Formats: sequence, C-alpha cells, structure tokens
Amino acid sequence: MSSSAPAVLVGRRQQWRVAEPTDPSPLAPLPALVAHLLRRRGIHDADEARDFLNVSDSLFEDPGTLPDIEAAADRLALARRRGETAAVYGDFDADGVTGTALLVKALRRYGLRTLHYIPHRVSEGHGLNRNAVAKLHEQGAGLIVTVDCGVTNADETAYAGSLGVDVIITDHHLATAALPRSVAIINPRAPHSRYAFDHLTGVGMTLKLAQAVLRPEFGDDWRTGLMELAAIGTITDMAPLFGENRYIVHHGIRDLQRTQSVGLRALLDVARITPEHANVETLGFAIGPRLNAAGRLDHADIALDLLLMEDEAQAADLVRQLDDYNTQRRTLTDETLERARGLVPAQAPPLILVGEPGFNPGVVGLVAGRLAEEFGTPCAVFAMDGDQVMGSCRSAPLFHWADALAQCGDLLFQYGGHAQAAGFRCGVDVLPALQERLVSIAAERIGAAPVGREGVVDVEAQPHELMGPVFQGLRRMEPFGIGNPPPVFLARGMEVLRASEMGAEGKHFRLNVRSGGAIWEAVAFNQQWESSVQQVDLVYTLDVDHWNGQERLRMTVKDHAASARPRLAL
Repeated sequence: MSSSAPAVLVGRRQQWRVAEPTDPSPLAPLPALVAHLLRRRGIHDADEARDFLNVSDSLFEDPGTLPDIEAAADRLALARRRGETAAVYGDFDADGVTGTALLVKALRRYGLRTLHYIPHRVSEGHGLNRNAVAKLHEQGAGLIVTVDCGVTNADETAYAGSLGVDVIITDHHLATAALPRSVAIINPRAPHSRYAFDHLTGVGMTLKLAQAVLRPEFGDDWRTGLMELAAIGTITDMAPLFGENRYIVHHGIRDLQRTQSVGLRALLDVARITPEHANVETLGFAIGPRLNAAGRLDHADIALDLLLMEDEAQAADLVRQLDDYNTQRRTLTDETLERARGLVPAQAPPLILVGEPGFNPGVVGLVAGRLAEEFGTPCAVFAMDGDQVMGSCRSAPLFHWADALAQCGDLLFQYGGHAQAAGFRCGVDVLPALQERLVSIAAERIGAAPVGREGVVDVEAQPHELMGPVFQGLRRMEPFGIGNPPPVFLARGMEVLRASEMGAEGKHFRLNVRSGGAIWEAVAFNQQWESSVQQVDLVYTLDVDHWNGQERLRMTVKDHAASARPRLAL
C-alpha cells in the first residue's frame, strides 16, 4: 500500500476519494490490508473476523427465537395429523417465488399436501387478496402460509378466518397498520421479536420455518435442496450479505454448484454457466433476472413451476420461455429508461418521481434503480392503469423508502417495502401532493440537492500488492454483495501496453497493463478509451474470471483517468 499519492481522483465517470486509514492491530495476525478492509466493513475484533472469514455456524441463528415459530410449527404438525391441505401464498418477485418453491418442497417433505398461489403483479398486486383466499378455500386449503407478504393484510387474514382457514404469516417487511389476527406472524422485525438478525428476506424466513419444522426429524439433511433457493432469493432481493445472510449465500452457492434441481440446472444451462462455477454474479445477473422476468411481463407461475419441475423436457420448455421474457425485459427496460430520463428536470431535485401511462409496471423498478444510480438520488418510477398509479422506488444513501412512504400513507391505497426498495399504489389525482411531500422528506433527510455520485476507494494498491496472503484473505471475504461490497482499489501510473475496444458497438474496452513486473488484463464496461493515454490511473476490483474451464485474475475497471504523473516506486 502507498499513502504518498493524492487522496482524490477525478475519473471519467465520477470523483473518487480514498478511505481514511484504519488501525489493523485488533485483527492481527491478518495481513494489514485485509484487516483494513474488514474494519471498513464494521468488523472490529478478532472473534468477529474469525466468524466472518470462516462463515461460522454461529452466524446461522436458532429459529426458536423467532416470534410465533412454535405456534406455526404446532399448527403445521396438526395439519399433518389431520391430513389437511396447506396452501403456500407467495409474492411475484424472485424472493417470493424462491420462498414459495422452498416452502412447498419443505412441506411436502414434511408430509403435507400442498397448493401454491402467486398473485398477478398488475391485476392483483402484492399481498393477500380476498378472491385468491376464496379460491384456495374452495380448493380445500384449511391453512394458508404466506411468503414475503401478509403482515399488512389484516382485512384479508380476517376474511380467511371467516371461511375457517387459518393463516401463518412469514414476512420480513415492517407492519404499516395493526397486525393481522393469525395463528402466527413470523417476522424478525416484529415489535416483540427477540431474533438477533433482522435482515432476512422473504425466502430467508421460509428457510427458518423449514429448519424449525424439518430438523427434528431429518437432522442435517433438512436443508437438502433448500439452501440454494434461499441464496438466490437473498441475492436477488438485494439483502445485505453479512450475518445470517452471509451464511445462507455462502452455503447456498456451494449447494447450487452441485444442485440436483432439474429447474436450476436448466437455468444454469440456458445462461451457459457450468454449475461448479456458479457464484454471486451468477445468482444476481443470470438466474435472478430470469426468474423475475416472468412476473414482470406475464405471470410468475412460470418461474415457480420451473423451480418445482422434475421433468427435464418440461423444464427445458419453461426455461426457454423465461429466457425469451428476459430478453424482452432487457429491451423494454432500456426503452423505458430513455423515456424516463427525458422526464427528469434539468436540475434534478433531491428525489425523482417520474412516470407516464405507457410505462410497463413490470420494469419500473428496474428503471428506478438505474436512475437512482445515475443521479445519486432516491427515485420512484410509476406506471398507470386507468386512474390508478403503480410506483416502484429505489434508494440512494441516507434515504429510507419504507419510512418515507409511511409518512405519505394518507395519500396511498397500498405501500410497503424496505429501505432500499419499496412500492406503492395511489390515485392519479394525488400525484402532485405525493411528489411535493416526498421531495420535502428527501430535502429534510439528505439536503436540497441530490447526493451526487462520489465513489470511495477502500485503499490504494497495485494488483501485484494483492497477491499471496492478501489474496487468500480477499477470497475468504467472499461472497461479496450489498453490505460486503467487493473491495475497490486505486492503482496509479500503470503502464498501458495494449488497448482494444470490446463489444459490437465498441462500448467497452480491454487493457493490458504492467504492475510489479507482471502483465495484467483489465476490462472496462460502458466506458470509452482515449488511444493517446500511455499511463493510467485505474479504480478497480480484482476478480476471478472463468475461461475455458480455468480460473484467471482480472482487473475490472470501475473508472479511469490519464495519470497526471507516474506512481512513485514502492
């Protein structure tokens, strides 16, 4: 590491500052650079570091401390003794779909007859609805178990009770009104919860219920085929990858690498991913979007059927449909993003709220995320169905969407979510008032101007300085994601040996650069290269790439700038 260079770099994309040094001594004998990275991620003593790096079993919490878990397990045991049919009612995103598949598999293993139901994104919306409850009752369900929804559905739960149908709620969202009267509400964020980790996703909640129900009878085999589903939903729902989520994703990826699931193997095959090379990127950019695409453009039942499928030929047909939907989704997202950009004022406010009647509700969340990243400000994008508005929200630092929507509850028909992502429905007539109030809330929380896009470099280091014990420590920090992002490094004054464009339209570039006597490959996506540059400063992550069955190291360039001066020798 070097501290002689300036702490600020103005790149081609944004400005970067180098994080303040930390004291690595509490984490000795770890390499100083690894200790610095862990300290930057909130790990302050050797015991925490050991549990984190080893992905200790202590990270996987006891489900018995979840609220109402015993009542739920007792009711499921009663259903088995009575021979009842249990319906699993999920949400239409990848978190809900994987959670529904997981719980259906777990309850079948437990010996219950099951039904499953996922509502349509547009015609039914998020959460329980009376028509679906009535339909499940008519099909013989005496018990409904929700996945990723239900904590705000007091009226619908009461309606189920009036039909003689009991409800077990598993959810991870904050309640926005009086809690439903049900057999159990399993939610780590409930007011009376004693659970030590409150960042589980919807699929994470079903995993804990499955653990509580199956482990007494099946021992360690209880989780076979379930952890990989939990990992997919956790990554796709943008949950922070520390604590229990780290454990779930770490072990879920290992299970996915040797999965026996017909549906997941078909998904990996269509994405041209060898199972043993599956990783967080696989889950986030190959599997998750395909599972989500069905619910965005049609009905999520297609994705759920694939995850439950046992016939390879039928799985191949379903995965082709999902792949087609995903291609359509990408095109539609790009088109909608261009139109949404045109609706953003020249002087962007502290919160962006845009939309128009032609927007597809299935992609507005993706567009909101792209705009939030681009403008560095919280963003909501909405579609319209008659006089009703359906909005999807994505966050920027310092802004909590669920809290903000709660302050606008009197203007909304329906709302919910968490800090980074949320959604709402309202009448078109209240849009001006809603926008005024949300902008006011954002101005109070983050200031009158957008937060802007300033990046933070963890440490200045040339790639050759990251080899040996440091690289071993970096690999042990995986899996990376929200809450544990890939470390970002700055390498100054790198000699450019070769530069070439990549992609059909030349939107990306590849470099060969020299560091420490070795030649490194660096790739940059959606960035332009200036051919006259001979020495370059690179903001990068160090990644392991798989090519022709072999692993190789690669610098992935997040930003770059021509070097003002050569880097001083170490």
